[in-house]
Amino acid sequence: MEPEEALWISVLSQAVRDAEMLLRKVQKKPELWGNYLFRSEVRHLKKYFRSQSMEPGGFGFICDVMGVNSTQAAQSIEDQYLRHLVPASKRSAHVAA
Repeated sequence: MEPEEALWISVLSQAVRDAEMLLRKVQKKPELWGNYLFRSEVRHLKKYFRSQSMEPGGFGFICDVMGVNSTQAAQSIEDQYLRHLVPASKRSAHVAA
């Protein structure tokens, strides 16, 4: 593996760990939805994974470097983490949409 590939794999791995960590935190403490910084972090993470940016460091770019289909990867991350990172008060409306 080339050093550049290892770097981008590490970046993407950290982003996935961040999504997992945010989900665990809010499952334990739903009141975190009242915290502006927590909500901001969730928005930033969702924007990153939903982006198909080919700029260096972008989700699409990293998937391309890794030879991974970015659409399939994004869907997997959406299913495992992002769709669950919704306040309970909005969850039913979000799932129905």
